[in-house]
Amino acid sequence: MKTDAPDKIGTFAPIYSRPVHDHLSAGTIDYFIQSKRGSGALADAVCEDGLFYSDHFLAVFDGATDNSSRTFDGRKGGRVARDLITSVFSELPAEATREEVLARINRAYQIFYASCPELDFVANPHWRPTSTLLWYSFARNELVAIADSNARVDGLPLNTESKLVDVLHSDLRVRVIATLGLDEASLARHDPGRDFIAPLIERQFQFQNNPQAPHALQYWAIDGFPIPPENLRVWNFAQTPARIELSSDGYEFLPDGHDVAAYEAALRQLLDDDPQRLRNPSTKGMQEGNVSFDDRAVLIHNRNA
Repeated sequence: MKTDAPDKIGTFAPIYSRPVHDHLSAGTIDYFIQSKRGSGALADAVCEDGLFYSDHFLAVFDGATDNSSRTFDGRKGGRVARDLITSVFSELPAEATREEVLARINRAYQIFYASCPELDFVANPHWRPTSTLLWYSFARNELVAIADSNARVDGLPLNTESKLVDVLHSDLRVRVIATLGLDEASLARHDPGRDFIAPLIERQFQFQNNPQAPHALQYWAIDGFPIPPENLRVWNFAQTPARIELSSDGYEFLPDGHDVAAYEAALRQLLDDDPQRLRNPSTKGMQEGNVSFDDRAVLIHNRNA
């Protein structure tokens, strides 16, 4: 967490399940992060979304759901990815370029992979801990996006496109559910549509960070392997924007308002209207016992006037 010392970063550990307001040297921070399982130590420990802020960087990242039973020292792959990214941002120099950020993350991944010599992460990309990443550099006034977390800068939505494989799998899940005539109560207990697309989701990793894959199916993510520079999404600004909003896709839509309460209200409306994500297709709905369909994180910076 940010302390009174302007440039002290340290190890970042977010506060879960309640809105947090904090200060940086050039502005204020508001954030909210919560596991799809709700609040409490057990839910916090498996949350695969992450966020980071300091006087130098803002970041939101979303560890990919791993449907296998594989764990690493008790952590699923999405949590491993989240923790690796957090550790790197906690030690980044203020002037780090986007190339240096990615190089440091990939180096941390390769150290992790070396600790699992029995697993071949090159030949089996579906084993790789994977994450989205969206960050803003204050030193460079630059926003960089990898995969599908959302941004809004001074009211302008950025990086809101969905990758094609997600669109195809979401539509197929919904069609299977409709064909079987399943109701939402039964889906909350067991989702055959999700079961049907699970093998396809595992196979989609052959397209991840793979420039040899069919172009329309390629997608880019944080997994310790190179991303061609031309496939990074980058926006540069003449000065620090008045407001920067970064959010994971646990918030499906950008709300009309620009604070944590607006993000939470928009999500509650979506969950009331479409908890199984049938009218707004997704690869998964809300499981019984959970509070949402996915982990979520939102981070908002307002520049000092």
